[in-house]
Amino acid sequence: MTSANPSAQDASDIPLTGGSAAKFFGIPIGKFGLFASLLLSLTAGCVAFFVTTFFAIFGVMIYDGIHHLSIQNLNISYKFISAPIGGMAMLFSMAYLLSIWIRRKMADQD
Repeated sequence: MTSANPSAQDASDIPLTGGSAAKFFGIPIGKFGLFASLLLSLTAGCVAFFVTTFFAIFGVMIYDGIHHLSIQNLNISYKFISAPIGGMAMLFSMAYLLSIWIRRKMADQD
């Protein structure tokens, strides 16, 4: 089937990248540079921190309500729940993304 526009490409004409590239939901993770990898690691840590904080605050409120405590000290949710989970998410994503970046740099040298 030909199109009226000669510059339009068919989906089968688009070149595909190598199948060995690391992908996350179709996004080629292995193509990120050093700054992008560090920024994405920081973003993953922040997202994990804020999502965990949201659920931890509700968890502390429910716990206080069930046990009829009036602690109302939400520092527990930040210090002992959200901060460690956010830090671990940032470290794990940084280790993963930087290992992919280093592997790609080593392969480019060969």
